[in-house]
Parts: sequence; C-alpha cells; structure tokens
Amino acid sequence: MSSTFANLPLQKKVALTLLLTMSAFAMASYLVLSMVITPAFEELEVSAARSDLVRAQQAIRTDIRNLESNTADWAHWDDIYEFVNGRNPGFARSNLQTGSLLNLGLNLMAIYGSDGHLVWGRLVVDDTADEFESLSVFDPEAADFSISKQYSGSDDQTVGIISTGRGPMIVSARPILKTDESGPVAGALVMAQFLDDARLVSLRERTEVEMRWWPLTAGAELPAGNIRVGKRNISQQVILEDIFGAPALLLETRTARSISALGGRTVNAAMMFLLLAGLLLLVVMWSLLRRTILHPIDLLTRHMAKIRRSGDLSQQLEYRNRDEIGELAEQFNQLTAEVDGARKALLLQSFKAGKADTAAEVLHNIRNAMTPLINGVERIGKAFRVADDLRVRDATEQLRSDDCPPERGEKLLEYIDACHERVLSSNAEAIDDMRIVLSQARQVEDILADQEKFASDAPAIERVAVNEVVSEAAHVIPKDAGAMVTLDIDRELNRFYVSAHRIGLLQVLGNLILNAYESIQRARRGRGLIRLWAESMLVDDQPMVRLTVQDNGTGFDGDTCLKVFQRGFTSKGEGDITGLGLHWCANAVAGMGGRISAESEGNDKGAEFHVVLPVAQGGLV
Repeated sequence: MSSTFANLPLQKKVALTLLLTMSAFAMASYLVLSMVITPAFEELEVSAARSDLVRAQQAIRTDIRNLESNTADWAHWDDIYEFVNGRNPGFARSNLQTGSLLNLGLNLMAIYGSDGHLVWGRLVVDDTADEFESLSVFDPEAADFSISKQYSGSDDQTVGIISTGRGPMIVSARPILKTDESGPVAGALVMAQFLDDARLVSLRERTEVEMRWWPLTAGAELPAGNIRVGKRNISQQVILEDIFGAPALLLETRTARSISALGGRTVNAAMMFLLLAGLLLLVVMWSLLRRTILHPIDLLTRHMAKIRRSGDLSQQLEYRNRDEIGELAEQFNQLTAEVDGARKALLLQSFKAGKADTAAEVLHNIRNAMTPLINGVERIGKAFRVADDLRVRDATEQLRSDDCPPERGEKLLEYIDACHERVLSSNAEAIDDMRIVLSQARQVEDILADQEKFASDAPAIERVAVNEVVSEAAHVIPKDAGAMVTLDIDRELNRFYVSAHRIGLLQVLGNLILNAYESIQRARRGRGLIRLWAESMLVDDQPMVRLTVQDNGTGFDGDTCLKVFQRGFTSKGEGDITGLGLHWCANAVAGMGGRISAESEGNDKGAEFHVVLPVAQGGLV
C-alpha cells in the first residue's frame, strides 16, 4: 500500500490525502454527535416529560386551591352562618341556586349542621340538578364519612380527591364561621368538582400537556414503573391518593418525542453542515494547493520538458510569485541561463578553434606547396640571367667585321655555338622548373578550392533569441557615444525567435548598427537615434520575422538604394574601408534562408534596414 501510494502522482497523493482526512473528520463528527449530542437531547426530552407530569399535577393542585379558596370565602360568611343556625331562611332563595353553582364552576355544594345532619345540598351534572344521593359518599351514616366531623377552628379543613359513585371529584370542606372567623362552629361547608372529560380538556388546554387519568378501585394492580419511553412519545404515570390516603386516581402524561426528533434533525443538519463545510474546505484547500504548489510544480515540469525537447536553454520560466517555488524557478532560470551562456561560449570557442585549425592546416599545406614553387621560380630567374654573362653580341660584331681573321672567326663561331648550347641547356632546366612551379601552383589552387568548398557549406542553423543577439550586437557602439546617440531597443523583441546562424546574425546586426552609428556621425546631428524592433509577417505563406534597424542619419536616394548591397559600393567618404560589409551581410542572410532590404526617404532623412528571417519553432509567444 505504501509503495503504491509512493508511486502515485503528486496531485493524486494530495487529493487522496484530503479525501481520507475529510472522511476521518466526518466519521469523528458523526461519533461525537451520536454519542454526545443525541443522548443530551434524549435526557432533555426525559426531563421535559418529567416536567409535563409535574405541570399536570400542579394544574390539579391549582384547581384544588381555587376550590379551597371559594370554600373559605363562603364558609366564613355571616349570612351562611345565620342560615345554618336557622335565622336566615332567605339565604337559600338568593344564593343557593343551580346558577350559583354554575357560576362558581361547582358540581356539588353541601351544608351540614353542627350535629352532622345535611342542611342543604345540591348536585349539578351537565348544567342540570341531579340526585344528590347518587354520589353515595356524602352519607352521614357512612362509616368513613368524616367531612361533617366536628371542626374545632378556622384552620381545620378537608381538601383532596374523593371517589364517588359518579366518578372522582376534588373536594374542599371547611367549618362554617362568622366573617371575622369567630365561632362557635355552626357546621361544615362542602364544595366539589368532578374530574371528568370536560375538566381534563380544560387542564390540557391550560397546561398544553397531553394527560389522562383512570380511577383506581380497591385491590387494583398498581403500575411497576412511572416512565415508559416509546418511539413516538414518553409516558409517565403517578398515583394520586384520596383524602383518606388510599389510591384514587392514576394520572398519566404523554410527551411527544419532539425534542429527540429535533435533536435528530439537528444532528442531521449539523452533519450536513459539516459535510458541506468539509467539502467547501476540501475544494478551497484543493484549489489553494493546486494554485500555490501543484500547478507551479506542473508548470516547472512542463518547462523542463519543453527545454529538453527543444534544446533551447534560453527559455525563461515566467513565475512571479516570491515563495519557495518562485525561488526554485528563479534559481532554475539562472542555471539554464548560465548553461546556455556556457554552451554558446563553447560553441563560439569551438567555431573559432575549428576556424583556426582549418586555417593552420591550409597554411601548412600551402607552405609545403610554396617551398618548391619558390625554389623553382628562383631557378627560373637564374636561368633567365645566364644570357647576361655570355658575350654573344660581341662575338657576332667581331664576325661581321672585315678585319676579323679566319682563325678568330672560327673560334668566335665555336664560342657562339657553345653559348647557344648553354642557353639551350639553361632553357631546358627552366622549362623543367616551370613545370614544377605550375604543378605546385595547381596544388595551391586545389587546396584553396577545397577550402572554398567547405567554406561554402551552410552554417549550422539554430534557434536564436532575437533580443539576446541584438543586445550583444549593440556593443559595437562605443561606450562614450551615449551622449550623442540613443539606442532604443523594443522590449517586445523577447517574443521573437528565428532560425539562423547565431554568429553570422550577430555579425550582420553588428554591421548594420555600426553603419547606422557612422551615418549619424556623418550627419553631424546634435542627437542621434537608432531604433530596433521586430514584427511577424508571412512571405510565400511562410511565417517570418522582420527585424528593423532604423536611424536618423544621412540616408540615401533611390539610386543608392538599388546599389547599396553591391560588392564594392559605398556611400561613405573617400578613404573609408568600405564596400564589403553590406554585400557580405546580404550573402550571410541569404545563406540563412532570409533576405535583407534597405529603404530611405532621401538624403539626410535617415534609413531603415530590414532583415527577414524564418521563425523558429515556437518562436512567437
């Protein structure tokens, strides 16, 4: 696994690492939410269920307290006190009516005398009076009837739940006293309300708690636990005792599991948010890593591959960020620039060394051929001087003289014959020497012809950066000429690459720039300007680069424009060593597959020289 991961591309490694990190983060988040947040919501829900049960109990107690308050108001009242003692018979007609019970929200009201007998009582069911005896609980004869017991003071009371034949009721009983709570106790006042469906609905509306109850009978099985957690709700039960301390009512509340549902939704929303945030973070991190690390490394890799394929070490990686990768790119650019400079210097040195070796070899061979040639010429010269030492003319004149004796004449003829033989012998030697000289001269001619054949071979064509050659060629202008001549080199030259012989193009541009400088000098201007720029063009559907050298020097007329590249022609002053530079430039550019031209608007209006060369592969940015 580690070996496979190590062999993956860097982008895949980063992507896989981010995905694994994101997956681990999502799993950890899910575990934290499930083990911490979800149980917290469940505990909160159970607490809410307990609170609902307490609220239900408190609601019933509130009704009991309200009932107790009404009982206290009526029991401590002079009018009812007189009524029980038989001194206020009109009290029943004015206060003890069914409407009075309905206004008080009562289902039962009973007034007992001090001896426990029922003075007045009424039961109201469904807003109508009903049989009081049907309750079977407020019978004074019952053994457990204690409501009508003898109360000793105002603090005595009976409050709670009681089971009746018509269902459970809440009941409140107090001793009947005067308004100032003085006595003696005249009897007991009982008020009661049914715990029926209507009251259950009222309690639900008031508490917003889902509750219900069941009456408990004697011997009924009581629930073992008071809380049950279901899928949809939590139910709790509590037993309410009656006024006698016996189980009377089973109260149950049901709490919908909305909190746990909310917790589930919260957990899901949190997980969704974390996933979206994680994905967003993943995208941002991936974009940031790709932009700041992966893309620059890929750019540097492709740049290296491009240099390897093209072999052009002059190409520079354009990366402007000043981070570690930018520093690496800068160091790599410097390295390739140094290697490119070293290679160019080596090529130039090799070129010069090759030229020097060739010249030395040619000179050696010519010297070997010239030695016998010179010796032969010297011998021929000596042969030509043989006749100078002979006195053939004197001998001839003596023979022509009439005074020449015959013996003398015969000796002179012999001398002339000898001289003739000497000349013939010298001529024969001279002819032999001439053959030798001719042979050696032909040998020299063959050596030169052979060298000319190699010299006529096209120079090595390479991919040349125009701006570099122009910058190097500009060195032909003297350093102290800056105050007189401004050299304006277009910055866009670094976009152009041409196929050319670098040394030859360097010499051509140097010649053109130097000619422009000398033309400005001859024009005697206060300030000269030489501009160089390049542009792309098509020549016979072939992409080319036209490099222009422009000056504001002397210029020339139309006739000169036609002759400027002819051998031996010059527009400079007499005594200048000229007439070969532009002619050689034209031949050199033609040898590179290009062309050169010149134009001027006239004398003293400056000139432009255009060098057109083929575009190198990838030569335009």
